[in-house]
Amino acid sequence: MEELTVSEAKCFANQFRIAREATLKDAEDFDQIIHSVERFGSLLLGKVKSLGGYKSSICEVADRSLLAKEIPEQWSEFHVPFERLYDLVKDARNDAMHQGAFARTLAEHSVQLSLVLEDALRKGYNMGTVGEYMVRNPICGEIWQPVSFLRQTMLANAFSYLPVKKGGAWYLVADLDVANYLANAASKDDRKKRLAMRLSLATDIQLKSARSCFSGTSLEDALKKFDGDPSPLLVERNGTNSAEIVGILAPFDLL
Repeated sequence: MEELTVSEAKCFANQFRIAREATLKDAEDFDQIIHSVERFGSLLLGKVKSLGGYKSSICEVADRSLLAKEIPEQWSEFHVPFERLYDLVKDARNDAMHQGAFARTLAEHSVQLSLVLEDALRKGYNMGTVGEYMVRNPICGEIWQPVSFLRQTMLANAFSYLPVKKGGAWYLVADLDVANYLANAASKDDRKKRLAMRLSLATDIQLKSARSCFSGTSLEDALKKFDGDPSPLLVERNGTNSAEIVGILAPFDLL
């Protein structure tokens, strides 16, 4: 097996997360995780083989995570050992029926597999900066957009906060504030008016000043910036100004 470089480990940790997020949105997208596993196995072996042919090499990397063996041994009722998980995904992938409950079970196992590999790559290859955990190219709102569209964006992506820029500075729109704004409508016509209102004119929605950090900020320093406030940090590229953000980091991303 070829030894991974830190750059390769970072790349695949990000690939696994993107594939996992796609699977969580649509269970039938589990193939994105499996394709990532196959690409990873091919890189490790330096040649193309079957999913089963990659097992030994991938399990060796997975063992860098406590979630691969040690935690499942202690809490077998909550965690499946990685090798068993790998076999479940491999065998189910080869089955012809990938619909309904079957697909959901396969998706669940694939997500668990991805989580172990992500943890193994990040912890095993000393990834300790914000840039290695942040969500890249974050979806942002615009101050001129209607509340209806901002609401739609938040619901479609399961966002609790949406970044928007106003007057050259970044702010966050919170789901709770949008919910209160719409819930306080006095009538159907008032709700229609509120939904159609531009964010810049919806003065009852309080914009929260966004906190930021650089992509090279250590995780320790990033956690200090949260300081008990769960709203996300906007991530700036090292050496630039706040007009350009390259990612977003929520406490969820550090789990």
